[in-house]
Amino acid sequence: MRHTHTVHDNPFFNRHRITDPAFFCGRAREVEALYSAIATRQCRAVVGERKLGKSSLLTHLSCPAALRRHGFDPDAYLLLYLDLEGMANISYDEFWPELLDRLELALPATQVDLRALTQQTAVQPEVRFMQVRRLLRRVERAGLTVVILLDEFESLAANAHFGPGFYGELRSLAGELGVVYITASKRGLYDLTYQRADALSSPFFNIFSEETLGLLPLAEAAALLRTLSALPAGEAFTPEQIEYLLELAGPHPFFLQAAGWHLFNARRMDLAAGEALRQVARRFATEAEDHFRYWQQQLAPPEQALLQHLDTAVANSTILKQLVAKALLRRRVDGGWQPFSRAFADFLARTDPLQKPLREPAPGENAHSETGDLTGATLGNYRVLSPVGRGGMAVVYKGYQPALDRYVAIKVMGHAVAEDKTFLERFQREAAAVARLRHQNLVQMLDFGVQGDLSYMVMEYIDGETLKERLTRVHAQGARLPLPEVARIIGDMAAALDYAHAYGIVHRDVKPANIMLRREERLAQLTGAIPFTAVLTDFGVARMLEGVQLTGDGAAIGTPDYMAPEQAQGQPATAAADIYALGVVLYEMLTGALPFTADSPLAVLLKHMQSQPPRLRSVAPELPPDLEFVLMRALAKAPTARFATAGELAAALAQALEGRA
Repeated sequence: MRHTHTVHDNPFFNRHRITDPAFFCGRAREVEALYSAIATRQCRAVVGERKLGKSSLLTHLSCPAALRRHGFDPDAYLLLYLDLEGMANISYDEFWPELLDRLELALPATQVDLRALTQQTAVQPEVRFMQVRRLLRRVERAGLTVVILLDEFESLAANAHFGPGFYGELRSLAGELGVVYITASKRGLYDLTYQRADALSSPFFNIFSEETLGLLPLAEAAALLRTLSALPAGEAFTPEQIEYLLELAGPHPFFLQAAGWHLFNARRMDLAAGEALRQVARRFATEAEDHFRYWQQQLAPPEQALLQHLDTAVANSTILKQLVAKALLRRRVDGGWQPFSRAFADFLARTDPLQKPLREPAPGENAHSETGDLTGATLGNYRVLSPVGRGGMAVVYKGYQPALDRYVAIKVMGHAVAEDKTFLERFQREAAAVARLRHQNLVQMLDFGVQGDLSYMVMEYIDGETLKERLTRVHAQGARLPLPEVARIIGDMAAALDYAHAYGIVHRDVKPANIMLRREERLAQLTGAIPFTAVLTDFGVARMLEGVQLTGDGAAIGTPDYMAPEQAQGQPATAAADIYALGVVLYEMLTGALPFTADSPLAVLLKHMQSQPPRLRSVAPELPPDLEFVLMRALAKAPTARFATAGELAAALAQALEGRA
């Protein structure tokens, strides 16, 4: 086996087995234990979850340089590495020629006769075990120790062509000739053969002790990042960068390599320190998502549930031990348990494996049609990462666009909507119109498309919370939104609505859930301004859904709590309807309550048409009295009695807050 690594300007291994000892870091305890077993001719079974470096560990053991460092003569110890993953379907007769081929490559050049005999035996039409044993006797008499490294042992154990007779032959080589076996598998050997009682009864499996692989010690994890980042003759990551990667990826060898790979590349792009780390986090999270989801799908429901509620974990419980053995958890400083990395913790926080889709697909229906299980799928040029919002007619996902290395928001319309015969035409027409809008207070639509029976829109991903979430949080604290924030949000929304209205586009569903508060911390630090910008989302969706026949709770077009009287009467929505809805939002921000509430949506609509909202002085007497006029005009029953534009509403609000109405 050749032990080299083509660096390609990046010393980290992303998804590759490590074959060069110069790039193998960590596992000092395991390497020492396995070499000790070889020295005393004991067999070991390396057991660990996927991606923990089992293959790299076995490969490292066979490296001549590693053998010398641990006091072994590479010409006297022949380590034969066999990757059994490609042997899942081979026959018994094919195994021995493969082994002899590895033996020929491992024999030192000085053993001319043994190499010739090995080659001659390997090319015979039929290689029998007795021939292999006689050859290995000669190898043993030459003072050579044979160590057979069986990687991906699951494949061999599952192959029905290899029964107890084969394992008995392997056992005889260990007993008579001192052949050492080191296997690597995800599960222990007894677990692998449990369903094959005949194979389990072989004494071969009694000669092994297990060597379990888990997460790296933190010191080894840090050393891995520090050592590799300095190769070849480069500058090592800073202590701050190492600390960041350890938190992001955890002490997991595979994910550390991936995170190091991305930071090494980002470091050469002349990015600011903060921007480089943000790029690493973004690219790493996208790459790790598939692995996290695979793990989640392989876990039993009790294991999934415990991961979501680690605070309820019982010390030394069977389920907890299973998760630790699977390298999904690590100790906290206080002795408790936590997900092994921040990226994995973030994944768990935004996913619920036990969550049900919007409804169960009908028999014969495409499961993806319901948009409840699209995570991990690809829509056009976008990967679907995780759901971030659900409604009666659509699901919004966080997505990723690899070509431009950016997150996006993907709104997928529900199956009932997609079945409407006229919806597709309206969808394409309205999406094209909205995509032409460009304004800092409007969410930018980037793309739209149809894939199978799914219609989807791709929008910019906004880092922040919705106004609805902000209001809920503030109200839970027994407070109201600060007046400067109220003025900022109304000003931003007025600018967005006036811009859209100028292009003949009416929103039809202005409400706090459709207002995002984009975080602007750095701008706020520089200018002292409010640390967010309000952005209006879901333009065009209400128009797309007009005429669609929907049933079930929450299926009405628009939201009764914010619907203008003329909309409630079934009249076409105009710009005045958006101004009315913005007035309702203003009322809710100022008072902490909606102007109209009732036991049913229909009763709420009737109040919008017939009733006056509670006077401001009765619900919030501490507010400036001039706000009463602003609210009453914004919530006027007649469209013509309202402010002519949203900008006029915002200006009147600003004057009222200054006491100059």
